[in-house]
Amino acid sequence: MRILAILDRVETATYTLETAGELAARFGHPPLRVLHPELQDNPDYQTPDEGMPSPEEEKRFAQKVSEKADALRDIFQKWKSGLTDQQATEWIEIAGDIRKTVAREAMNADMTVLSRPRSSDPEEITQAFSGALYDAGATVIVAPLQHHETVGARPVIAWHPSSALERAMAAAQPFLQRASHVSIVIGEDRENEVAEPVVAEELRRKGVVVAIDRFVIASSDVGEEIRQHALKAGGDLLIMGAYSRPHFIEWLFGEPTQDILSHATLPILTHH
Repeated sequence: MRILAILDRVETATYTLETAGELAARFGHPPLRVLHPELQDNPDYQTPDEGMPSPEEEKRFAQKVSEKADALRDIFQKWKSGLTDQQATEWIEIAGDIRKTVAREAMNADMTVLSRPRSSDPEEITQAFSGALYDAGATVIVAPLQHHETVGARPVIAWHPSSALERAMAAAQPFLQRASHVSIVIGEDRENEVAEPVVAEELRRKGVVVAIDRFVIASSDVGEEIRQHALKAGGDLLIMGAYSRPHFIEWLFGEPTQDILSHATLPILTHH
């Protein structure tokens, strides 16, 4: 098992590391690789018509990049100091194209942990998310915005049959087969319209307690309804398939004006 954690935002770095650390503990403490992808070029000057940065602007940009790296490295070191000796960790910094860097690193990992995108994030954070999920086709764990004691002990499956969900569930098998409780949340247009998923009986035969949670879709914000049902079930990992980029991010994280920091969140395992 190879776990990669992406640190690209100071205010959420601790939650990303906690999630990655809990995953590592659940899988027997495999080596954990922590990557900070750095901007190499000033994003304000990417095309010829934007001109060239002045020496003062270049200096300010370099200082900003350095200060961010220092802050994230300090957070990592503080988190690492609280780990047990059996957890091996590696810190790396790579400057260059953020999307390509993250995609390349994620291709070599079994699971990639990232922070949760927000509408106010700069472009490079969106690029990191897209590089892992869409370019690398990686299994992505989206870290929550709060501390969670466990990750994967009580997984919740957002049931919407698709090849993406099949891949997400295949990646989640280590969680599902060891879980104390699994909830399957099914949103329907009409009551009992969707047959019980075969996976429910398969897990029950392995001794896993499985609950089916059905709801009739009452609004266009299906993502919010699923989030509420997952939290009500006491879930600590939401398993779901990803869709095409614009629709999936809006569906999962809400409209750009929504302040998701004011909402309770939980780790999400997804695959495109």
